[in-house]
Amino acid sequence: MVGVPVRFGAVAAVVAEVARQEVLSRFRRLRAADVWEKAAGDFVTAADVAAERRLAEELCGMVAGSVFVGEEGVAADRGQLELLRGERPVWIADPLDGTANFVRGNERFCVMVALALSGSVLGAWLCAPALGLSAMARAGAGAVAGGRTLRVPGGDRVPRRVVVTDPAYRTAEDDAAVARLAGAGLSLVPCSGVGVVYLELALGRRDAAVFGWTNVWDHAAGVLLHQETGGYAATADGPGFPAAVDRRPPLVLARTAATAAWLRRIAAG
Repeated sequence: MVGVPVRFGAVAAVVAEVARQEVLSRFRRLRAADVWEKAAGDFVTAADVAAERRLAEELCGMVAGSVFVGEEGVAADRGQLELLRGERPVWIADPLDGTANFVRGNERFCVMVALALSGSVLGAWLCAPALGLSAMARAGAGAVAGGRTLRVPGGDRVPRRVVVTDPAYRTAEDDAAVARLAGAGLSLVPCSGVGVVYLELALGRRDAAVFGWTNVWDHAAGVLLHQETGGYAATADGPGFPAAVDRRPPLVLARTAATAAWLRRIAAG
């Protein structure tokens, strides 16, 4: 990997092992004491905590001088986000994306890891263990799943279905954007597990997405995966998804820049 020596396959093995041992092993086996709320409606479980701890320990040992930014660590100390602005390689992790699904017994949850340097995302690893889905991407070298190179179909055709922010997490601004997209005649699908959605985009099972939030742990890995399959991503601040600066929503993902720009115009009104 350019600029950072790392054993790409070894990272994939760690992510898969953590997903299996710390997350899947607890699926549909949670006790009451294993689930609590960081904020109203924002669940965290023993699986989130255990997976983040394992990922931090093992991944930082794989790249000399690297640091770790995880969703649960940031929840406890938002100052950790400053690590994204530093000069050291940084692992960015959502140890259990789709925690609410996980708590409900829904299989749409995912472990997501990205490796970044100076704001550039260099590698991505995603694993949805209950669905048997995983994929990885290396910046400038493509994306693979199950040993198969991933490539989304090209063309500027109108997306058949567009994934949008789940109603439970929408702001008033999100609601307005979703209403405009629906008014344009698009078929909208509420997001259920953003990590799984990224895997579905990479596998060609989804056409496009318009997300109303830009937490770095939710998107750094998925955006690189999508881009390395030939897709296009941009926020209100421009193309791509740099991991060292705040990005203004919406985050739009499509198969081409033209389609993404068209969706953004509709969403913005």
